Amino acid sequence: MDTTATEEKIITATVECIEKYGIKGTTIRQIAETAGVNIAAINYYFRSKDVLIDRCMKTTLKNAFDWEDIEKLPGGNAIERCKAVFTDIMKGGLDYPGISRAHFYDLLVEGDYESQLVTVLNEFIEKLVIDLKARGSALSEEELYLACIQIMNAVMMHVLMPKTFAARFGMDPQDKDTAVEYVNRLVDRLLE
Repeated sequence: MDTTATEEKIITATVECIEKYGIKGTTIRQIAETAGVNIAAINYYFRSKDVLIDRCMKTTLKNAFDWEDIEKLPGGNAIERCKAVFTDIMKGGLDYPGISRAHFYDLLVEGDYESQLVTVLNEFIEKLVIDLKARGSALSEEELYLACIQIMNAVMMHVLMPKTFAARFGMDPQDKDTAVEYVNRLVDRLLE
């Protein structure tokens, strides 16, 4: 079997296990069973569970915030673009809630502001602000940064705690139309 294909199979299995068992509950044995490989194969390709988890987290962060994919999203003006970007981020987060929580683990539990997530989010917001300015946002750069940060925070809190306000406001956090409406209202309030 191709080395790259085996590594990808193991990383995909790691994502599945994190979704099912959480980042701290995932074991090498579970990953091996899910991937259909033996534990020795995981050790051969990744040396340890920590190296595998790190690689999995880097891969999923890149997939979630890959600017090349973002550039393919619709949006002729800044508001349409912002809605498309944050709807896409919310959808990904709700589709993979275990991975989303895992990305925030070091930041929230350990207070690690040097985590991969922090770096990626800051770089992403910088690129987004440049993109939105180029699409005609009337906000000053400082106000646009603040608006994007506020929208990102609201989207991420919804992804991390989707049922928190569901009973009070009758929201189904997994419903695509509800997620789109949530993002649209955020963007309309903060960018107009």
